[in-house]
Amino acid sequence: MKKIIYIIAFTILGASFHSCDLDTTPTNAAESDIVFESAENAEKVLNGTWAYMMETFNSYANPGWACLFRTSDAMGNDVAMQPNKYGYYNQYSFTAVVSTSSGTVQNVWRIAYKTIDNMNHLITKIDGVPGEASLKARVKAQAYALRGYMYLNLATYFSGNYKDNVNTPSVPIYLAPTDNNTEGNVKETLGNVYKQAESDLLEAYKAIGSYNGGTAKHKINKNVVSGVLARLYLQTESWADAEKYAKEAEATYNWMSQADYLGGFNDQNNTEWIWAHGQTANQSNASYNFHFIDVSSSSSFYYSFMADPYFKDYFDESDIRTQLFEWDTTRYEGGLMYKKFRFKADQTGDLVMMRKAEMVLIEAEALAEQNQLTKAIEKLNELRVARGAKTPDLASRSKDQLVEEILLERRKELFGEGFSLSDIKRRKKSVERKEVPSGTTVTVGNRKIAIQGHTILKFPDGTAFKADSPYYIFAIPSSESQNNPNID
Repeated sequence: MKKIIYIIAFTILGASFHSCDLDTTPTNAAESDIVFESAENAEKVLNGTWAYMMETFNSYANPGWACLFRTSDAMGNDVAMQPNKYGYYNQYSFTAVVSTSSGTVQNVWRIAYKTIDNMNHLITKIDGVPGEASLKARVKAQAYALRGYMYLNLATYFSGNYKDNVNTPSVPIYLAPTDNNTEGNVKETLGNVYKQAESDLLEAYKAIGSYNGGTAKHKINKNVVSGVLARLYLQTESWADAEKYAKEAEATYNWMSQADYLGGFNDQNNTEWIWAHGQTANQSNASYNFHFIDVSSSSSFYYSFMADPYFKDYFDESDIRTQLFEWDTTRYEGGLMYKKFRFKADQTGDLVMMRKAEMVLIEAEALAEQNQLTKAIEKLNELRVARGAKTPDLASRSKDQLVEEILLERRKELFGEGFSLSDIKRRKKSVERKEVPSGTTVTVGNRKIAIQGHTILKFPDGTAFKADSPYYIFAIPSSESQNNPNID
């Protein structure tokens, strides 16, 4: 990674260290010795790194770290895009992430490793910084958590599924600060990358204490660490641990009201949101994501994340989520809008990173895999009741059938939040997209309009979608290969 990983000065807040956590543009003006003059200044590294992660673009098509969530869903089953629509159509078409020159893989790789490097500076230096011991311990714990989170995502997207690829080379691991003269590391096995992520997250879990992060939901607290651990153990099929940590992550959060579910998924104060990136009028770059996922606001530029028309069939009429579906009769006539995400009045929108619903679904899946089917059904129904959905009798379902029911509920509940591709990969499934027959219409008011469905139904080479496809794996960017002779 020589000449690609940069020193900590690249992504921290400015040398003046304004008191506002994130209301400052990341800059390369601050020097490392200034940062480590005090624990308070060192804490700014977390804030500056987070702002860098979420607010820095390499293009309008890749708005910060959240471009990873958009990519995951664009490559799945339930987002149906207009032909050649700006914003994630190449991902939807499976041509983006397999390219070493892809803006998406470059963006994800760069953000991940710059974040890791910043956290390495914190982890290795914070103990020697003057300041309150409890503050230093908290900063160090959050640094471990963020490093572990990044290694988990690198493992998830730049490799195949965990179970079948434990010994396959994945991505490099860095545990010490780097500079422009640092020699790049070799790829570690996928198993080792997961072990590093787990080690970091368990260290954070042990050290984070009772810190709750306050009202700023980008702050990493024990609930967030537990939630990321639950995701990791879901990937590794460590079902008892997945259940344990998911339960801990969601236990103190409440279900949102059904009215709130229709509110636009744009407010970090939502009672279900465990982890989020807030936006203000002065810091709103990340709100650009809503131009893709907001398909109903007239101010949304691209409105590209339309829903597969068949997706609607999975919901019953009593389900509050059904009310989010509406046929577009104006900008993309015949497209099915799923109006889950909407800009606020000031054209901002907070980004959800983790919710109670996700954790409850992890619990349900983990319980089912442990053959605790009755308890799994109870957890699944807990969510369905909160959404006003029917709760049919599932007592006769086999374990595998119940797991499929839960996986479908993940698709329904987590649409647009970034889990489609990771679920397909970890469960060794194929992308499934059904063509809408030509001439199929729907009547809206007194008009009959042609329904628009999926426009990409095969891989770029013309072959059918399948499980374990190389099209699901992100390519290591060419910039990394050119600067790190040890990567191949």
